[in-house]
This record gives sequence, C-alpha cells and structure tokens, in this order.
Amino acid sequence: MKREQFLAQPEVESFIAWLATNLPALTFKLRFKSSKFVPGGLTADVQGIEKILEQYRWKASWQDTNQSSVDSQTWAETQRSLGQLREWLTSAVNLGDEQQALQACLQILRWGGVRGAIPFLHRLAAKGELSSYLRKMAGLMSLDGDNDLNDLNAISVERFDAGLTKIHALLDASGSPIYDSRVGAAIGMLYSLFRQQWTGSGEPLLAFPSGGARGSQIRNPEAFLNGLAAPQFSAIDYAEWARWQVRLGWIIRALLERTGWFAEQGALPARCHAFEASLFMLGYDLRCFGVMLASDPKAAGPVMSAQKSERDGTGWVPTGHPFSQVLKDYLAFRHSGSLDNKASFVAWLLTNPRNENPLTRATAQGYCFAFSIDEFDLFGRPLEELERIVDGGKDGLCAALATETLEPFTLGDERASVCLVDVLITGNAYLRATTEKERIDYLLSAGYAGTENSSKTLMALGRNVGKHFGLLDAKHLPTTLFEQFFRDCSLDA
Repeated sequence: MKREQFLAQPEVESFIAWLATNLPALTFKLRFKSSKFVPGGLTADVQGIEKILEQYRWKASWQDTNQSSVDSQTWAETQRSLGQLREWLTSAVNLGDEQQALQACLQILRWGGVRGAIPFLHRLAAKGELSSYLRKMAGLMSLDGDNDLNDLNAISVERFDAGLTKIHALLDASGSPIYDSRVGAAIGMLYSLFRQQWTGSGEPLLAFPSGGARGSQIRNPEAFLNGLAAPQFSAIDYAEWARWQVRLGWIIRALLERTGWFAEQGALPARCHAFEASLFMLGYDLRCFGVMLASDPKAAGPVMSAQKSERDGTGWVPTGHPFSQVLKDYLAFRHSGSLDNKASFVAWLLTNPRNENPLTRATAQGYCFAFSIDEFDLFGRPLEELERIVDGGKDGLCAALATETLEPFTLGDERASVCLVDVLITGNAYLRATTEKERIDYLLSAGYAGTENSSKTLMALGRNVGKHFGLLDAKHLPTTLFEQFFRDCSLDA
C-alpha cells in the first residue's frame, strides 16, 4: 500500500479530521516521576497539543567527533542536539564512511538511552554494509516518496527496535517520527478515543503498537474503559514496526498540512518532529488523558495470566530458561551449519533433546528469550564472538554487549535488558535478605514481580545470568564486577 491509498481510506481520513478538531481542545495532566531523564519530575496541566512542547523534557548527553559532550533537556536544546546528530549521520552515510556512520549511530543510541541495536550495528559496519543498509531503509521509509509499505518486509528489514527507529528517523529528511513505546502509546490512545466516538462500522482498521514502560506507567490503551488493546512490540515482527513508523508519519504530515500547528518550527519536517515530541510527552503515562481506568479486567480485553501481564507490562519477570545451557546449545547449533535464525534453532532444539524428555515447541521458543534485540541479540553473531559469550565472565559480558571496554549499565525509559535487570534485582535481593521468603517479599513489595512463582522465575534467571558473566558469586551475592557494572544504577531513577 502506498501513501495515497492509505490516506484515502475513510477511517484514516476520519481519524485525521478528528485529531484536527480535538487536539487543540483536549487537556492533558502531565505527571512525571523524577528520573535521570526528567530530574525533579514534572507536574503540568496543559490544554492543546501545541502547548505540550513547552513542557518537553529529556535529559540526555552524547559525545561529538571531538569527544566533547553535547547536553540537552528542553525541546530547543534537543532540536539543536538532534540536528548535529542528523548532520553527522547523513554525511557519513552519504560518504559511505562506515566507522563514522557507526559512531554517529552509537551516539544516537546514547542520546536515546537505548543500546539493544549495538551488536547489529557493529556487525553491519564490520561487513562494510552499514551505510548501504541505512540508505536502502531510508528509501523504503521516506514519507514523501512513491514507496510501498509492502517493500518493508522480512527480507528488507533486518532489525528494528527503540534504537533503530531513532536512527532511521534522523536519517530521513521528510519528518519521519521516532516510533518508540511512548509515541506508539500516545497515538494508540488517541485512536482508541476516536474509535469510541466514530459512527463508522467494522473492526478497527488501525492497531498502533507499543511497548511496556520501565516503571509503573501505563502505555497500553486497553487499560482504560472501552480502550483498544495495543499490539506489543515484542509480539510483532521488525518489518511491521517499521511500517507503523511510516503510517504514523503519513498521518502526521497529512494532519499538519491541514492545520497551522507548530508553524514557528519552520518547514513541514521540523513541524512533524515537534508533533512527534508532543506525542512522546503524552505517552510517558496514558493516565495524563484523564480517562477512567477499566475497573474490571474483562473490560480491558482478555484476561491474561499474571506472568504474561508482567512480562508485557511493568514487572521484570522473564520467560524462564536455563541461560548458560541454552548458550551452549546455540553454539552447538551454529557448529551444525544450520540456517541461523529462531525458527531453525527452535526446530534444532526439538530434534536434539538433552535428555529423554523432549522440549515442547513453546518451551523451545521460550529458550530464545535472551536472543531478542531487547536482550542480547544473539542470532547472527560471529562465531568467535559467540564463543566468548558462551565462556562467560567479564570478557563474555563485553562480547554480549558488543563493547571493548565495559561501561556502567544504563537503564532507558523502555522495558528492555530484562536479563541484566534481573541480575541487578537478584543481587540486591540476596544482599538484603537471607531467606527465600524474605527475598520473594522484597520482589513483591517493590513491584518487580506479582506472584511467588514469578518471583522465583525472575531470581532463577538472575542467578543463572549473573553467575555466567561473573556478576554474582557462588552464593548469588554481588561480585566486584557487579558493583563496577551496575554502580549507582537504580530501577526507580
């Protein structure tokens, strides 16, 4: 589907008209906890989409080509900062300078507080394919070209996450939005409100995806009365995420072409980014819309198991799996010469059981939890790098994180790096408590897990990953490496 076809659909046209009518009148109650991204927090009641930009906050820092720090927090500062990053990335990609393109990408991730895409970017650059891949994706994701959504598919889109959306958006000159969990949550909430008022018929045409927050914030409209469920990033493929970035970009451009919003920002692409930044602020916590929460879980969609809702939502419960053993299994799989992807590895696990009890397909798929781009992005790793990861210890951790020197662990705004967060939680639990019951009570009271069983699952993985990389000792207590790596890291900040 191309832009004109997409925008010509009656429901899309009606949604854009609804946004044009309602966004100036809606009042938003912004309530941000104090964090490293929003020091001191934020409390503001704002009417109209354009007024939100004055409240924009994202404290970030990155290193330019001279190793000088570029800091930003307000929207004006962020605009300047992103302008520098955009210029650096565009220049490097156009020149085909792989190392400069890689460094620009890494600093974009640093600005965004995300790191999942780092191994993928290193791998492309090492093969001399980073610039060409980014150029190809730029053509497929342009908002003002003749590109077709169907060309964003499993072959063309190799990876996509909260970091790569930033890179693709900054390389784009037509105003493509950064589509992370907050932006997805905000546009999904607006669409949910539109559908409740729309007189048209049929199932919802749009299904804006989103992802879980690191804290207790709500980023899924289904939590509200009569709200539409947002597909979770973890449940859609990379290409689908990329297509939603393009769809949202088309909607934003069409909306701003019929309004004078953000005129002071300049040309249409700059206005698009201002609108996206406003969505970013709204999507921090959808409670800002002032809509009633669904009091009955049934009113908010299908009832989910406690563990599933925690994995998709605000807890830190992983899919349980024997981390170290799965790494060894994966190395053996790689040595077998099989096609290196999840489907092939799952099939291999099913036909190569370690004991008399073969795995179920669901269990084998669960064993791939740590392989996702939100965790360690293990598929496609060079064998030498994989062997270091399997060996574990500090060197294995460096290899897993695709870094030569181990930098302190940083937590972004998204729910990611669950494996390593579980090591942090588990190490702290063993420091605080001497009995299993006390440790479980600690996890439950902190909101890291919702049940006794899910607490046990969390700590089992935390122990396994922690000991594998030398972050926890034989008694599951933090090591010196744990202190160096996690340093002053807090899940509340």
